[in-house]
Amino acid sequence: MSSSTSSSTSSSSSSSTVESSVGRIKKRYLHDYGKYSSVHTSPFKLWAEKWWRRTIAITMISIIFIILTALFPVLAVAALIADMALYHRRKGLNYVRVLSFFETYLFIQFIAMSSCFVIYIIYLLSLIVSGDKDKKRWNRWNYWYQRWWGGTMLFGWSTRILGLKPHIEVCGSRKTDPSFSDYVSNESTRDRIAQTLGVNPKIMFLRHASFADTLVPQGLLSNCGFAMRYIVKQELLWDPGLDISGSRTPNFFLFRDAGAEGMDVEMEAIRNLVRDFKKGGNEVTCIWPEGTRFTKSKREKVLESLKKKGDSKYELASKLKHTLLPRLGGALALLESNPCGDVVFCSHIGLEASSNFAQMMEGKLCNRDVKIKLLQYKYEDVPKTKEARINWMLENWAQIDQWVEDQLVAEKSSSKKKYGKAD
Repeated sequence: MSSSTSSSTSSSSSSSTVESSVGRIKKRYLHDYGKYSSVHTSPFKLWAEKWWRRTIAITMISIIFIILTALFPVLAVAALIADMALYHRRKGLNYVRVLSFFETYLFIQFIAMSSCFVIYIIYLLSLIVSGDKDKKRWNRWNYWYQRWWGGTMLFGWSTRILGLKPHIEVCGSRKTDPSFSDYVSNESTRDRIAQTLGVNPKIMFLRHASFADTLVPQGLLSNCGFAMRYIVKQELLWDPGLDISGSRTPNFFLFRDAGAEGMDVEMEAIRNLVRDFKKGGNEVTCIWPEGTRFTKSKREKVLESLKKKGDSKYELASKLKHTLLPRLGGALALLESNPCGDVVFCSHIGLEASSNFAQMMEGKLCNRDVKIKLLQYKYEDVPKTKEARINWMLENWAQIDQWVEDQLVAEKSSSKKKYGKAD
């Protein structure tokens, strides 16, 4: 699950100039021991912090995997019986699929950790034969691994096990831009995605509605030759596979509670993920501007907060039915530091059922069409002033929300026709 190394990690000296944080939030620093900020500056404390976290996470994953594997035969029979009892209503082996997904996901975690260890050992041995001053070989090997693990295994295996059918639509903001629409089924589809988007660095803004949608950019673009970079929440460092893999390529694990002043350090790391963009490059930096998964309760909290503040964005936020009002700090930081990259807005529908554990256990994610739309703006068409960028971001977010609404209405209408349901 799937983001420049030297630029983001070498920022530790600049981070020390950030003003002291307020309240109980401690001042944080960038460092060379991982792609995240920390309250520590001592190399030993940074090393201990990283391996303490990894030791606990790997231990917990191992225990869960051993228990689930031992019980798998019994659970599989129970899941099959439950599926057969409900088959007349759901027309699918949903519980079996979900159980298989969790077992496979845990197995993939061990593949990630062991693969990273093997790559590290082979790389050290390769240095005996030939040096790697700029770490080009290291980056190439780890990007290859990222495509294989995140794209082929996490996204590819998960969609097959759960019976998902991803459908992609790619278009440009200009009427003359190339476009296409098709199911993501083979290499030719991915080639068409790459050809339609074109070779150039990109910033991707994605809707966030579930756990699963974080795999969308990796699954669609990594096997198209793009080098993926991610800005995700720091809590995901407790996923050992993601922690180890994500620390080897340019990514950033954002500390969301840094506060208004402490956020300067986080923004500096975010900017570094686009500052090295060059025309004709293949880097894609992904961010989820909402900052958290959409739920109705979170939407109500956002609206309540905006109303109390008398914020002018309340009217727009109240019109958004399926997305949260985007937090523009990270998005604007990327746009301000972007030297040449195109911008892609990603809308999707069909993965909402993985927004919580209960829905997944009910099998609501299984046997679904997943519709994904990529709308690309060429660098020349991206607004160049802050005010224009804010309005542009909000307009595009409103369009994403409307697209989701249109797809839901069409899906509901199609379901009624198929099963002959009346209003």
